[in-house]
Amino acid sequence: MGRLGVIAAMSALVTLAACGLEKPETDQIAQADMIGLSKSSILACMGRPAGRRAVGSTEIWSYPIGVGETEGQGFATFGFPRHAACNVEVVLTAGRVSQVAYKGLAGDPLDLGEQCRFHVQSCVPPR
Repeated sequence: MGRLGVIAAMSALVTLAACGLEKPETDQIAQADMIGLSKSSILACMGRPAGRRAVGSTEIWSYPIGVGETEGQGFATFGFPRHAACNVEVVLTAGRVSQVAYKGLAGDPLDLGEQCRFHVQSCVPPR
């Protein structure tokens, strides 16, 4: 490999490494930064939920707005997510977000390595 080939290969590696740092994981941001938001804040940034259910004093609001992605190779799914879309579930305890969880559209759990991505930027302050 000539000098130009080595430079091209190194450039490609740096570019690939930078892609991983380019934008934060939206599901991880949601799970950390949305905790403690009020019901009214969630309604303002995500709108009315498609589904609601109550378990005692806890409410679970469901939004079918996520896009399923597989992290890494996804051994069991050959790199393709089984869930092309996913539900974002916002758990509210005493009127405040206590958890953000993800499920398939049918309510089934996501597979190992699957992630649910959605636009959470309107709900959390910029980083």
